[in-house]
Amino acid sequence: MPSILLLGATGCVGSHLVIALKKEYPTFPVTAYLRNKSIEKYLYETAGVQKIVYGTFEETEKLAALAKDHDIVINVGSSFDPVLTRAILAGLNQRPAGVKSTLIHMSGAGNFVDTESNTGIANPNCKVWNDSNVKDMELINSGMLNGAPDEVILNAGKEGKIGTYILFPTALYGRSTGPVKSPGVIQSLMIRQAKELGYVPYIGDGTVRFNTMHVLDIIPPLLRMIDLSLQEETPQGSVYERCYIIGANLNRWIELSAKFAEVFHARGLIPSPIPKSIKREDVDDGGELAMLMSRDQLFLSERAEKTLGYKPTQKPLVEDLQTALEYFDL
Repeated sequence: MPSILLLGATGCVGSHLVIALKKEYPTFPVTAYLRNKSIEKYLYETAGVQKIVYGTFEETEKLAALAKDHDIVINVGSSFDPVLTRAILAGLNQRPAGVKSTLIHMSGAGNFVDTESNTGIANPNCKVWNDSNVKDMELINSGMLNGAPDEVILNAGKEGKIGTYILFPTALYGRSTGPVKSPGVIQSLMIRQAKELGYVPYIGDGTVRFNTMHVLDIIPPLLRMIDLSLQEETPQGSVYERCYIIGANLNRWIELSAKFAEVFHARGLIPSPIPKSIKREDVDDGGELAMLMSRDQLFLSERAEKTLGYKPTQKPLVEDLQTALEYFDL
């Protein structure tokens, strides 16, 4: 039976995925690689992992050795680190010829933000990315938000020895399960920004469009990618045909910021429930959140819907935010 190495088992996605693996593939031995040494009992008894290895993503030799010993590596722990990605691939490349080896990597739809306008004002000519369009997927490169590891994976997949699958989820909200409290990435970014500024911002007139999805909606497509990797004739199609973009809820930033401001104010984090318009350079030192707030993000999930059966079922962020944040001390 195939063995699985899971990176990110205590994160917002990984905490749900490790439970789902126990349910869907109860006979598959799962190794969890993590730093947190306080939840060993939970992982063994509740999540059903067979083995725990402690370490960091910087320990590349250890990671390569682990990858070499597993049939499937699932990385939901880091979407930004090409050094980590190279270590995983180095290990998988050391496996015997003819032995099926698979890397399932969680990237991010932040790759697909508009490159033509960054004013916070909706761009009527914004490119709409489509995961079923191979030419769109061929544009993935190291200059994108999560692109450095993606490019490494795509190049490795072209060699044919490793079956590579990349999932590009949009900004996640919700919360982890289990003893480690971890919020979705968009919640973390907005909490940090509100604390720094004392209010919730939006850029320009806030009409740029942004896509969000609940963490629970990412689990079924990840499991389906495992199913695909287990099929006799794998991998299927080109590396670009194994790239999938998923999202759920398209909102204008002014709507999202208004909801965050309402909830943060009710929780006592900021003095006003009204968001404020600011300039791009005043957000997050020009970093990730500034890019996401200032640019449109439009895409279609046609391949994910057809091949992975992707269909979001959870409440949208504007309805779920208060519940999702009740779990955390702000």
